[in-house]
Amino acid sequence: MKHIYFKIGQPNTGKSYSFEKNNLKQREFKNEDLEYLRIAVSGGIGNEYKGLQNTDLAISYDPINKNLRFGEFLQHLMKAIINPKKVYIVFLDDFHNQDISSLLSEYTPLFKSQQIEGLEGKIGGAQEEFEAIIEKEIFDNVDDFIKKWNLFINNLQISVPIIPITNRISGESIKLIFPNNFYLLCAANFNEKTINIFADWADRAHIEYVDPLQQMNDEIFKNDKDNVAFINAVKKMNTILKEKLEKHDIFDYEKYCFGIWKIINSDRKVENNLEEQKSMIKFFFGMIKNSLIYNNKNSLINEIGWEIIKEMQDDVWFKKEIQSIDKDAEINKKILHNLNIYES
Repeated sequence: MKHIYFKIGQPNTGKSYSFEKNNLKQREFKNEDLEYLRIAVSGGIGNEYKGLQNTDLAISYDPINKNLRFGEFLQHLMKAIINPKKVYIVFLDDFHNQDISSLLSEYTPLFKSQQIEGLEGKIGGAQEEFEAIIEKEIFDNVDDFIKKWNLFINNLQISVPIIPITNRISGESIKLIFPNNFYLLCAANFNEKTINIFADWADRAHIEYVDPLQQMNDEIFKNDKDNVAFINAVKKMNTILKEKLEKHDIFDYEKYCFGIWKIINSDRKVENNLEEQKSMIKFFFGMIKNSLIYNNKNSLINEIGWEIIKEMQDDVWFKKEIQSIDKDAEINKKILHNLNIYES
């Protein structure tokens, strides 16, 4: 597992699922003592304060109770530094809702790949030492604590570079290192933010663009015997879309093809209600339209939509349950509109 790992793709491609704690425990961290923090990165009007915020990256102070208040993200990183024998994971889910490059700009120097060093055996009983400091000592302000922390970092006998990070609540910089037991995992959909954020992350993160077509080979789809016709129709739509994109010299089809995890219900089974299945097909057509819009290919929406519908006439389930047309018929804008893939 890479220490900084971004998964970018269309919705419903299993990006977040692969970063869930239980799945990580089954794969990369089978026998590890794991401390896991998931932060849902929300955004949009009226929802700005429900995701990752500046306060998650800083230390503040309650003068009445004389308590330190740690931002979740920063606290998780500091815990990793003082406890090198445990694995610490921060999972930023749906980070496309905010400009992560801007929000984490203070941490960018810390996240360079050459910062990651082995610290085990070099810190010793740091956890107990610092827990004692937090529990027993009363600090008059945040800066007093940061000075104590920085002295502790300066006294570590390590070769890894120490990076000062400006605490956004107080004026004192916090000295941090990137320990090899800390992992930053991020999942996001393609949109205008994720397409443009990677200039300062290219040498810092492993960036995986999820191929929706590969997701169709998951065992959960192969082993379902009750919904074969529906599953095959969904797969065929995606395959036809890829072929039509290539006809227009579009080869980064992971930005356009759709993920089929949408058809899995809360019981971890393929949805078997016919009306729900028909609704999902319209949802997928809408996803295709939105992906073409995001990538400034609006002029292709009607053409590609109609070509998919025409070629899907070879699929018995689609022709019966979704739309039947004459394969030689001229483009019908009303049908496109009804299937959520019409651009006026």
